[in-house]
Amino acid sequence: MKKTLILTSHIEHFDRLLLDLSSFETIICADGGLLFAQKLGLSPDYLIGDYDSMTQPCGNVIKLPMEKDMTDSEAAIDLAVSKGLTNITVLGGLGGRFDHTMGNIGMLAKYCGKLSHLALADGQNYIFMVSPGTYTIPKNRYPYLGIISYGAAAQQVTLRGVKYPLTHHHLTNETTLGVSNEIMADAATVSFTEGRLLIVLSRDIHD
Repeated sequence: MKKTLILTSHIEHFDRLLLDLSSFETIICADGGLLFAQKLGLSPDYLIGDYDSMTQPCGNVIKLPMEKDMTDSEAAIDLAVSKGLTNITVLGGLGGRFDHTMGNIGMLAKYCGKLSHLALADGQNYIFMVSPGTYTIPKNRYPYLGIISYGAAAQQVTLRGVKYPLTHHHLTNETTLGVSNEIMADAATVSFTEGRLLIVLSRDIHD
């Protein structure tokens, strides 16, 4: 399946990315994300933004107004979806201004269950959201697995292959119970019957 990478203008721990950048076939730069693409040697297929964080580049640019009802990141995601792209990783959008972070997590909710995959990633975290079902998460380079209910509660949450398993748990968004778990088997399985779960793969960063 064709994979799309969207680069934003804020990428935490940029020098410690774990993504295989060669696996992405389509590159979209949201505003200052172009500067990161240039550092990574990536050639964008689409440029979009209001260019308040850098000088507007030359070429075929989708210029957005400074005053608008969405961020450049949301506009870039919507652009990808409008092109029929359904496997999307947004590089950045975490850390920095907290309202932007929460807004970007809202983008995961907006498209939860509507795309094959949508994730936010930086040098420390890889985050996506899932609708009810059963999911397999292979052991990977992120040592920690967190699950957080997005909405009032996730029902019948069951975790297997992890340090702290759960069985048919009523997981609300008013607890830290789901954070800092670890995958102990070759893969973890997450299943639930109602609600939405934010899946957070993360690692510590030691400078």
